Amino acid sequence: MGSKTALLMVIFLLTPAAFADRGREYIQVQEVTMSLEDGDAVFEIKFGLDPFARLYVLALGTKHLEPELLDLFSDFGNLSVRKAAPHRAVLVSKGAGDLKSGYYLYDARRLGQEVPKLTVVYPEKLTRTFYEVSFTPSVFSEA
Repeated sequence: MGSKTALLMVIFLLTPAAFADRGREYIQVQEVTMSLEDGDAVFEIKFGLDPFARLYVLALGTKHLEPELLDLFSDFGNLSVRKAAPHRAVLVSKGAGDLKSGYYLYDARRLGQEVPKLTVVYPEKLTRTFYEVSFTPSVFSEA
């Protein structure tokens, strides 16, 4: 085994521990789009990775990023990763909105970190954009 191969193996073995020690520092959330879909909240997250994390993800995939992405929306229930890529991900919170009198009500929920830009997309394709937020807004949409 060559020295380069050995070095890469050591880096990849130590990376999960390094991620855990650094918290979310290696993921820089740039923008979140929250789409309201029949009582569900669908989040598209655009993010950047530091160089070390980017190398790790390119070599081994996005599986180790998923727990950190889910933590961003930990106040939401029934949360799952629909897809993840090195710079974007789509998460779904099933049943995030409560159906009352013909409307889905989505309560404000805390985000795991401040988001520079959050856009809410309503079923009618109307949008509202919020900047520097730590909570999702309280919103409603027609059922």
